[in-house]
Amino acid sequence: MTTKKILIYTILLLTTLVGLQCKITHYYASQSTAYKAIYIDQFKLTYLRQILKKSYNNSKAIQEILSSDHSGFTEPVLTESDYELIDSLSTAHNAFMKVDSTQGYRRAEGAQGKRPLGFILDKVDSQWLDSLARQRLKLSGVPKSWTD
Repeated sequence: MTTKKILIYTILLLTTLVGLQCKITHYYASQSTAYKAIYIDQFKLTYLRQILKKSYNNSKAIQEILSSDHSGFTEPVLTESDYELIDSLSTAHNAFMKVDSTQGYRRAEGAQGKRPLGFILDKVDSQWLDSLARQRLKLSGVPKSWTD
């Protein structure tokens, strides 16, 4: 009789340990997914801030808006090379908007000039920025400090 009890308790213990192991693995998988989402959001938010500054010539109004905004993650998430890439992208996109504004005479009246908000919205909403952020995350990897 005691052998049966030991066998039953052993089976219950093993089943519990296997179930616990699955929950722990699931927890880390979802935590990693959360970190990826944070990284992508930070990447897009940094791009948005940079392109707003550049497209509006770093005006006082934009500076005030960005300084009063507390969006984003407080700890550094992006790498220095990410910031450099975002800076170069925003510079190139601002140059494109300048060139586009010179073609404004071909558009309907009232649509001439630089149109940054529509351009920025299209870029932030498009999949290329998400894809770029995911590629950058693969290059830099999830830091060990995030998972500790």
